[in-house]
Amino acid sequence: MASFSISWSAPEFEYRDKDVAWYWISIIAASCIIAFAVWQRDFLFGFFIVIAEILFVAWGDRFPRPVSFTLTERELSIEDKKSYPMSQLESWSAEPLDDEWTELLFNFKAKLKTPLKMLVPAHLVEDIRKNLKTVLREVEHQPTLLDALEKLIRF
Repeated sequence: MASFSISWSAPEFEYRDKDVAWYWISIIAASCIIAFAVWQRDFLFGFFIVIAEILFVAWGDRFPRPVSFTLTERELSIEDKKSYPMSQLESWSAEPLDDEWTELLFNFKAKLKTPLKMLVPAHLVEDIRKNLKTVLREVEHQPTLLDALEKLIRF
């Protein structure tokens, strides 16, 4: 097995621009759910929706910070803080987002873990594909309902 090391820096997540209407729709939807909770006299649920809406608006307004990644034949490291050994990973896929970025998804062998998503510069994908060929199998990405919902609400 050939040794390789690929490093890159990318945004923490794919940022989707939000206009004023996005915030108003979010607040109106939360207000309707709160009104329903009050009507049902479920004040704990209403309180939960208030907290959730505050977080939704705050996180929706956040810009991604740059994160550094290193991929080797043994592991995937994220900012030298978290690493995933290749023995924990089952497969991977690449989903192009635009001319500049591609989303890499790593699937774990543990079935209850969600796929690990990260952005990678599009020009590095072929190099990653060539090197990962001997370590992990590549699969075709099947978007989930959560992926579609995330794109729909631009979160």
